[in-house]
Amino acid sequence: MTKKLGMLNIFKRHPKKNNIPGRKKVPTFKQNLQACRFVDAGKQLITREDRLFELKQDGIGSKMKLVEEEEDSESVMQTLENSLDLQSPEEQEVLKEAVRAILQEEEQDMRWEGFQEKEHPPWRPRRCKQNHEALLERLVQRRMEEAQLDPSIEIHSSLQQLIICKAKRMKEDLLKVATWVSSCYPEQENVCQFYATLYHKTFSARLREAAEYTLCDEDCVLLLQWVNQDYPKEVSRCLHKILDREGTAWKEGELPQLRDQVYCCDQAIDVIQYAQKVLGDETKAQMITCQMRHFLTDYKAFHAKVMKSKQTNTEAVLMVNLSCLIQCRDYFTKKAHLFPEDVKTDCLSLLATMIKGSHHHFTSNMLKELKDLYMKVGSSEWLKDSEGVCEELLTKLDRHIQKFNNLDKMCCQELLGGMHKEFLAEYVRKMMKQKIKLSNKTQQQMAASSLCINSERIHTYFTAAGSNMDWLKDILPNLAGLLKLQDPNTIKLELATLMKLYPDLSERHISAWLRLKGNLSPSDLKKILESITCSQDQLRDTQDSLQFGKSFFSIVRVK
Repeated sequence: MTKKLGMLNIFKRHPKKNNIPGRKKVPTFKQNLQACRFVDAGKQLITREDRLFELKQDGIGSKMKLVEEEEDSESVMQTLENSLDLQSPEEQEVLKEAVRAILQEEEQDMRWEGFQEKEHPPWRPRRCKQNHEALLERLVQRRMEEAQLDPSIEIHSSLQQLIICKAKRMKEDLLKVATWVSSCYPEQENVCQFYATLYHKTFSARLREAAEYTLCDEDCVLLLQWVNQDYPKEVSRCLHKILDREGTAWKEGELPQLRDQVYCCDQAIDVIQYAQKVLGDETKAQMITCQMRHFLTDYKAFHAKVMKSKQTNTEAVLMVNLSCLIQCRDYFTKKAHLFPEDVKTDCLSLLATMIKGSHHHFTSNMLKELKDLYMKVGSSEWLKDSEGVCEELLTKLDRHIQKFNNLDKMCCQELLGGMHKEFLAEYVRKMMKQKIKLSNKTQQQMAASSLCINSERIHTYFTAAGSNMDWLKDILPNLAGLLKLQDPNTIKLELATLMKLYPDLSERHISAWLRLKGNLSPSDLKKILESITCSQDQLRDTQDSLQFGKSFFSIVRVK
């Protein structure tokens, strides 16, 4: 008995520390609960529970019950019951707190999994996540049951009344989930799809009940029309409302939301997955997924407007869109069977155009910012201090690409890979402008060495930033190899090898590069270029365009 009283006194003594002069007063459990700081309140209970956890070997704790646990759970569940009535950012924050508190309790449940049931405190496991899912299911069922028909609409068919009022409630609630609720949950919880499944389950159950009764011909037609025509149109409206909401936010200058410090925009995919769930059969999903072509056509128009604008939030919106476009592209690729062939082809083409446009926007801005420094590449200054010139470029570039830190990994990898390629292409183009003449072997070997050192530095930088274009590391060293060679026949052999690696390496590129060699006679250059023409003809006969090579030089624009 003494030990139990001692344990209870631990809880009573602890709050007195708040009265120590100069110490910041810590809110009590009740105060945290009243202020809807559910995570902090939960942590206070977990701290007490940890003491029980440490002392359970003395028989203390497993027989105790904390009334606050029930109060905490009740407050959180009340918040969840109001999930679909959110109307302000403040209410959103309260829901976020409730969700974090549930996940925190789920982690605490897992701590006790290694102990026998009799060793658990009476309140473990609390199963907050399981209760949360059950509560949301009851919430959806209640809202669908309470859905009322607009009295201004005159409808005599009871089946039509059922479909219209339930469908209206489902559409409105799912838009609330996408607009207000989804950002309150971690991405991995996929709350949009969870709600969609609940609404599908409830609505389809009511439709099945209705179909079990003897229906008149008019009602049978109505039910078939709803499943095959009206519902796909309703999904299309949902998709366009998402786009309208994004457009309004952009026009008003809003910055996109961050989730775990990463830009995320996955509402469109949620709608596709919802369509799949509603139809209950992936083969039937094509009735709805064909709407994506119209949605992406409108999305493309919106995307073009954003790229042309000069608003302060343009780049942030484009980054979010880029993430969404790549997610959509990957979904179309992985779930190709959900789409009619023509729809899939058109959608992937639209997505590729928009992704390419976004990449071009960001790489063009990069090249504009670096324009002045690029003037030094291939100049006499570069020849004297190529490492210094390269370092200046990368330092300024680093300031430019810090903005991409909030992109998700896959999106960042693709964008930085494209920027890596464009950065190197501009570097090669500036070298080919022949601002210097390497008149002897010593100068040529020195320039070749500088190119190799620069190449390693550039590759190291972009790889660390996120690029996975590993094959680009060989571009400058391969070109450097041509500068070191002195015998024209050896140069021909080396070029034949390079043209197999890079089928888009043209006569114009080769001519521009070899003109850096001031000691190569015009007659030798002409013979080399003639041999190249023969080699290119042979390559066309043996391989299909760039199928067996890497495309790089096609973006190196030389006169």
